[in-house]
Amino acid sequence: MEKQFNRSWTRFHDDPRTVLLNQVPEVDYPRGLADLIELCRDRSPEVRLRAAGSHWALSEAAISDHSFIETHDPQDLVPAMDRTLLDVVPGCLHRDVLQSMASEAWPSRYGALIHVESGKRIYQLYAELDQTDHGLNRATLAGRLGPHFAGPWGLETLGNSGGQTIVGAFSTGTHGGDFDRGAVADLVVAVHLVADGGRHYWIERVDHERYYPQLTDDAALKALYGADIYGGPGNFHIIRDNQILNAVVVSVGRFGVIYSAVLRAVPQYSLWERRRMHLWQDIRTQIAASSPGNPGLFQDTIIQKPDAQQRFLQVVVCLTPHLNFMRNLAGVTKRWEIPVAMGPAGHAERVGDGDGGPDDSPNFTKAGKSHPFTPKPDHPEQAGDPTMLEKACTSGSFLSGLTSAVIDEIEDFVESNGAVVGAGIGAVAAAGGVGLLGLLGALALVALALKELLDALGADDRLGETMEKIKNKLLDPNEPDPAKRAAGLFAWQLIAYEVFQSLQGDQDAAALSYAIMEGHDYLDVSCQHNVASVEVFFDANDSRLIAFIDALIAFEIQQEMQGKACLGYASLRFTGPTQALIGPQQWERTCAVEVSGLKDMSGSEEMVEFATKLALNPNMGAILHWGQYNPSTAQQVEMRFGPKLTAWRAALAQFNGGGGFSSEFSRRAGLEP
Repeated sequence: MEKQFNRSWTRFHDDPRTVLLNQVPEVDYPRGLADLIELCRDRSPEVRLRAAGSHWALSEAAISDHSFIETHDPQDLVPAMDRTLLDVVPGCLHRDVLQSMASEAWPSRYGALIHVESGKRIYQLYAELDQTDHGLNRATLAGRLGPHFAGPWGLETLGNSGGQTIVGAFSTGTHGGDFDRGAVADLVVAVHLVADGGRHYWIERVDHERYYPQLTDDAALKALYGADIYGGPGNFHIIRDNQILNAVVVSVGRFGVIYSAVLRAVPQYSLWERRRMHLWQDIRTQIAASSPGNPGLFQDTIIQKPDAQQRFLQVVVCLTPHLNFMRNLAGVTKRWEIPVAMGPAGHAERVGDGDGGPDDSPNFTKAGKSHPFTPKPDHPEQAGDPTMLEKACTSGSFLSGLTSAVIDEIEDFVESNGAVVGAGIGAVAAAGGVGLLGLLGALALVALALKELLDALGADDRLGETMEKIKNKLLDPNEPDPAKRAAGLFAWQLIAYEVFQSLQGDQDAAALSYAIMEGHDYLDVSCQHNVASVEVFFDANDSRLIAFIDALIAFEIQQEMQGKACLGYASLRFTGPTQALIGPQQWERTCAVEVSGLKDMSGSEEMVEFATKLALNPNMGAILHWGQYNPSTAQQVEMRFGPKLTAWRAALAQFNGGGGFSSEFSRRAGLEP
């Protein structure tokens, strides 16, 4: 395998012009299971290991004390460990499972299985699942069992980004917004773990309904993985224990390296998505979990399919206020599962054609290389053109057009002495702009200053850098003229209002499951880099959830008065409980609040720090996401997880928790035996 020494290492969301770690002693690129076993078996006592995939985590959990094991090189310069494996599924499935799966009713009731190496990215996975096994290859489930397993397939839930490796996503607790199902980790049926010392373990779920008496055949597994190349039969062990699997699936890399995972897939489906703009102050009381007499935001319908059950809810709150600091925009997104025939689009836009990659790791022309799916305004089920914002984010400074429109609206208002009130001014200003009449002169100066600033912007400025310059011009706390300070604050809120409207404005879309769930823009080079983010999990019924959002808004108002601002949002997504012992989704209905902003702006990191400290207050009852900013101490983690953490630690002790995969993060957070 390839090894690199004394090189730099950084994360996807860090500042692209600098590196996080200047000199890492060793970075290893394993080609498969034998290489992983060698790395874990032959390490020196002073060397600690950490597996890394696409580097999408914002947490220090992905950072090694010494050596990194890369399952998928983020630069795609070294071949990834991302094959789809057929040796276990179907090769080693138990005969009783194969016999049951032969029933044509099986897929619609229980779905299918896919076995992949840990470097498989999510967009690779959903692209492969969406293919159809027309040839009925004898090595596949369809070839072995019949055309009812020919596909296409989808995943029950996904997070918002497909750039993560699938193992990196589920091992840190990544979730979707489907409030009637659990996290991505709950799709995992089995994992193949390589632990400290090079021993390796097949760990599978005991599921008497689907896979009675067991998923795989012991003799077949031992013949495959007990070979000499993997250390011989004494180096391989089979474990069927739900407690152990529930510890390993969200283990934040502490148990070792997950070589591969078997996940459950479902017949491909489509989603209808509806997004509408609201005011946070109008909907905040509807967040609590619904009841028959109070459906809140969770039991809506669509006229296109009235019998469809709502499954998804997201509320994105603009932290920058408007209307004299009294209101905050909130984009509310809901989804319903619909037949593929009602939303057939998405494949061409998000997957594309195969471009000649190997059968066990095919490449696709659009997977990981496209804008999000954008519908036609009058035909939600058809793909439209990328939005203005998406096009602009493929280059540098994108705010010129939007800011120019704001300048024009201010100038029209000033030149007409307040008679011409544009849509933005009418929404952001109190009493339809009447309160601005005393600021006409100051607004004229602000418009002139913005014009001068636009002329001076660099073509390669990122979104955060551009907004920082605009913010500094408009929110200067040292400005001696009160009228100009007030006019600048109003103009800032107007720009933030327009930016948020462009991101969360009303929209309907209907497309294949992954095309709706996968929201990342892979062509963006300007708008989503150098990010600070924390995600906080609450019981959705807990009144402290609403108090948390209101506190963030109050903090932002205070920041803007002091010349700082957070260009970001608070996003609320709802999910069911997870089986994972230390998965953050610990309640029957969990609300995950992501607080995110661009580091280029003074105020974004301050907002994330405020949200983090508030969440870690022992009276708040919240849990932090393992894959995002998480400074939790061992005492705080123990308080959040209690007996489940004790069980997790006991499971870790069974896999030689002596320290090969210990890190500064795991020791601080108490993720030790």
